[in-house]
Amino acid sequence: MLVEFKDLDDITKRDAVCMEKNYFLEMIKDLRQQEIVTLHNNILKIEDSTATPVVEFLKHEYIQEALEYPRDPPPFNKDAAIWASKTVYIVAQLILYREHKEVELVSLLPEFEYEITASSILSADLCLRFLPEMIKQLSVFDVTDAIIPLLEDILLNWHYSGIDYSLDIYVLSFDTIQGDDSLLQMYTDRIIKYKKTQLAKHILFYPLVAAHLGDFSSDLWNDFKK
Repeated sequence: MLVEFKDLDDITKRDAVCMEKNYFLEMIKDLRQQEIVTLHNNILKIEDSTATPVVEFLKHEYIQEALEYPRDPPPFNKDAAIWASKTVYIVAQLILYREHKEVELVSLLPEFEYEITASSILSADLCLRFLPEMIKQLSVFDVTDAIIPLLEDILLNWHYSGIDYSLDIYVLSFDTIQGDDSLLQMYTDRIIKYKKTQLAKHILFYPLVAAHLGDFSSDLWNDFKK
C-alpha cells in the first residue's frame, strides 16, 4: 500500500476550482479510493458540518467492504470511523505542515473516548489502515520526529490496522480480537497476507494459520513451516 501526497500547488487551477469546499471529505475520499492524500491547506480544525458527510461516506464504504467479510460482521461504528478519519486527516497535515511545538502535538490528535470493540476496530480501520504508511513518510523526513511514537501508540491499541507495521506483539491485547469470530478470521487473513511470522506463531493464531495453509504451507509460506 502506497500513500502519495499532493499539495494543492501540484493541482491545476481548473481542477482546484471544481473541488468541493469540504476538503476533509475530499481527502478521505482520495485516500480511500486512490490512496492519495491531497492537502489543500494547513487546515486542522474540522467543523461538524464537514464531518457529517464523511461519516455517511465511510458508512457506505463499510457496507461495501462488509459484503466480503467472513461470517456475521459487527455493525458500523460511526464514532470510531469519524475519530479515525480525523486522526489521519490531521496526521497528513502535520506531515507537510509543521508549525506546532512538540508539546502541542498530543493536543492536536483527537482521543477515542469509547470502548474499543470489534465494531469500532473494523470501522476505524477504514482510515487507520493508512497510518503505517504515513508513519513511514514521517520517518523519511525525520526518524526522530516526536509525532512518530504518538502514532505508534495508536497502532498498539488499534493493531488490526498495524499488522504490517513493526509492533511489539508481547504488549498487544487480543481479547477483543478473540471475542469476535469475524474479526478473528480477518486478523488471521492479514497475518497471512503480510506474512508476519511472529504473529502467525502466536498461540492464538497458529492453529488458524495452519488450518488455512493446510498441506501447502511450505509452498505458500515456507517461513511459517520452519
